[in-house]
Amino acid sequence: MLRTRSLLTVTAVAATALAPAGAIAAGVSSHPHLKGAPQMRSVDANHATLKFASDRLPRTASGKVDAKITFVNGARVSGLKPTGRHGSDTVYSARVSSERPLRNHAKYTVKFRLGDSSTVTRFVKLYAPGEHG
Repeated sequence: MLRTRSLLTVTAVAATALAPAGAIAAGVSSHPHLKGAPQMRSVDANHATLKFASDRLPRTASGKVDAKITFVNGARVSGLKPTGRHGSDTVYSARVSSERPLRNHAKYTVKFRLGDSSTVTRFVKLYAPGEHG
């Protein structure tokens, strides 16, 4: 009986110790990378939808996606959420709001900080709704 209890205790301790590794193995990357080229689609004069693909992003303690996206022109980014898959990567979408009108076919400088990875800067072109880019 004593041998069974100690085996169960060792198994429980091992499972607890491996839980973070299991979360990473389930697809969450500790240092996610931006994949492909981010794209923006115009919604109206001051709003757009930003889409990008990356490794699966970790969550914060409050349950939000652990990423910070900033525009050099001061536009705000809100509502970041996973919206689909592209191969083995997760596609994320966010709403971009700007006080100044956004111009179709203009390139905007965007900084992405995904999880614990370092900040990556990309130029993102704004397309009209229904336009392929």
